[in-house]
Amino acid sequence: MAVRRRRRPFTLEDARWRLLLTGWLITLLFFGAWARLLYLQTAKADALRAQAERYGGLRKKRWTVYGMRGTIRDRLGNVLAMDVMSVSIYVRPKAVTDARSVARQLSPFVGKPAAEIEREILERKRRIEEAEKQRMFGQGSGFNTPVAPSFTLKKDLVGEPARRLKEAMADERRRVAKAIRDSARLRRPVQVTSWLDGVDVVDEPSRHYPYRAMASALIGFTDTDGRGAEGLEHLYDNVLAATHGEVEGVLGSRGHIMPGTRVVRRLGVDGGDVQLTIDANIQSIAESCLQEVMEKHQPAGACAIVMDVQSGDLLAVANMPRVDLNNWVQELKKYGQRVMHNMAMKFLFEPGSTFKPITIATAMQAGVVGEGSRFHCSGSMKIGKHTIHCARHGGSRAHGHQTLRDVVAHSCNIATAQIGMRLGSSALYETTERFGLLEKPVKGSEAGRLEKPRRWQKIRLANVAFGQGLQVTPLGLAAAYAAIANDGVYVKPRLLLNEPVETHAVLSPEVARQMRDYLRAVVDEGTGKLAEVKGYEIAGKTGTAQKVIPGRRGYAPGKYVASFVGFAPADNPRIVVLVVVDEPRNGYFGGVVAAPAFARITERVLVYLGVPAMHDKQKHIPFSKR
Repeated sequence: MAVRRRRRPFTLEDARWRLLLTGWLITLLFFGAWARLLYLQTAKADALRAQAERYGGLRKKRWTVYGMRGTIRDRLGNVLAMDVMSVSIYVRPKAVTDARSVARQLSPFVGKPAAEIEREILERKRRIEEAEKQRMFGQGSGFNTPVAPSFTLKKDLVGEPARRLKEAMADERRRVAKAIRDSARLRRPVQVTSWLDGVDVVDEPSRHYPYRAMASALIGFTDTDGRGAEGLEHLYDNVLAATHGEVEGVLGSRGHIMPGTRVVRRLGVDGGDVQLTIDANIQSIAESCLQEVMEKHQPAGACAIVMDVQSGDLLAVANMPRVDLNNWVQELKKYGQRVMHNMAMKFLFEPGSTFKPITIATAMQAGVVGEGSRFHCSGSMKIGKHTIHCARHGGSRAHGHQTLRDVVAHSCNIATAQIGMRLGSSALYETTERFGLLEKPVKGSEAGRLEKPRRWQKIRLANVAFGQGLQVTPLGLAAAYAAIANDGVYVKPRLLLNEPVETHAVLSPEVARQMRDYLRAVVDEGTGKLAEVKGYEIAGKTGTAQKVIPGRRGYAPGKYVASFVGFAPADNPRIVVLVVVDEPRNGYFGGVVAAPAFARITERVLVYLGVPAMHDKQKHIPFSKR
């Protein structure tokens, strides 16, 4: 017979041990859950958040509604700068679950080798984690160095590449969604990773320049944040800039906003448009002709201006070298900041002989000289301790006896100095002011430079009279010649089409017409013969000036600025054209370097504007004999 074992009675001590054991088990479970939660909230937080946002259920989100920056157009409505929607790729390294896969998938769109992208992601991830350790424990070097949680991998992806990227993203989302569904159906938990984890592809506006390099120094560009950084983009940023809005809503699993949850936190506002006086066709003509100058004479730079005589409208503001505005970051790295120098509006140079007609016209206006005045040039003239010389233009330095017409046609330094000394320093200084040479003609341009006449000595007066000792800009000089072409009425240059026309008289119509006749002689008989245009009467002036050493007295040895400025048709001027070439090679005289480019630009622009040529060219009759 089996002996039944008697159970030991349950004592209070047993109850204590059981309670203690239960407590330990609960504590272990709690700490295990806490450790897991901490792990998920730190090490895996970004990856889980990325997956939840892409493949989870409802979630609240805020996003930017971009306003579009204003458009820059030419006078005909052609778009010179505009915003287009593009795709940008941003990467959050800590949320990336497979850096190699991300790099392999994005390499074709970014234009970098996959290995380079992978290294960049891993290196940034390492720096972020190091910075987090520094913040938590105060360890490591660079304790206060901030590290951005994300970085830009690619900006401004448009067209076919952007479409293919979005297709690849859609395919990946479908693959991940299918893997999650299969896992749920088979009740087999699977951790699904994706190359989309930690990758944000954002639709946002980017700046696009349809004409690429045309008028690049004038138009400028926007920086990576969409703010105007150079040129007109910077000058009129307050007009062009957009205000971005913000919208909040609840997104469903398919990424759509749930009905009734959309809330507009801030409205986006598009920027204003700017319309220029520039004609893209004339701008293209000027730049193509300047490119020929660059190839033939290899100068440091060159510029051309085409200006409407009566309205002051700037039809072309061309500069060389130039830069592709759609690729400005790489271009500036390659060529330097000089390619963004708006030479036409900011370059300061001594006008040289192109200033002589302004001196002479002012003296005619003041009655100091007239049609019957005669001058003698022996090739040099002594003023105190100084001696000035006449420039050599392929022949003798001495011009002998001359009329006013001869002085302009031969570009005589000696006679012009004599006229300037008769005129006086105060009158000559006031002339530069009235002709707008010492002011900023348009926003963003430079003002010419000439010190007040109270400190002038006689030699300074003589030098200024023939264009030395003062500095002007190409734009200022073009506007001054437009006044001569416009019967003595100075019209302030316009760059914006909606700006008012501002005018004031600087010469009488009679003096202006007389000077136009003298300037025609420069082309017909004098130093500007290479500026002739078949079928049209041309008036203009050559200029050859030594280059001033910036910030110092004196001139740079062997460096010159060649120029030609004129207008056409001479009898009834429509346009002023100016060409300035800085430090040309293979010749440096304005009549050799700049005049041919002037002729090519002028001929093509006159044809484009429909100005009829004189097929049976009449013999030129000087104004004084009419």
